[in-house]
Amino acid sequence: MAMNLPLNIDWHQILLHLFNFAILFAVLYFLLYGPVKKFMQSREEHYRDMDEKANKSLSDAETYKQEYARKLKGVEDEIERERMLSRQKLSSELEKARIAAEKEADDIVKKANEKAKQERTRILDDAQREIADMVTAAAAKIMPRSSAKESYDSFLDKAEGSGGNE
Repeated sequence: MAMNLPLNIDWHQILLHLFNFAILFAVLYFLLYGPVKKFMQSREEHYRDMDEKANKSLSDAETYKQEYARKLKGVEDEIERERMLSRQKLSSELEKARIAAEKEADDIVKKANEKAKQERTRILDDAQREIADMVTAAAAKIMPRSSAKESYDSFLDKAEGSGGNE
């Protein structure tokens, strides 16, 4: 009953194989397609979640970077302000030190001038005493050892006499 065609092709066999193939395809489709599709969807969701997390992390990192740059700028500004304040304080301290040094130098010069005046006065007093002593000694050598009145009169006589010779 099998109808044989030339080349030994049996249509029943071909149809039976096609029917078996269709059943196999349907069974494999229901058994494999659903789980594979589900697996592929879960994998796609997993990679999408990873991509979203990476993008979120990247945006967070960018935000942190901008915040860090802003804070860094603020810190640099604060450092510059502190540096300016330090320079101003240093300048004022140096000015105070300069004024104190000038005052101290003026005090030293005043004290030195006072000491010099005192030394000058002492030297002049000593010189006057020495001169008075020398005059007294010279007068004692020149004048004979007589009374003070006679010495004075003798001195005047000698002084008149020498004044008239010249």
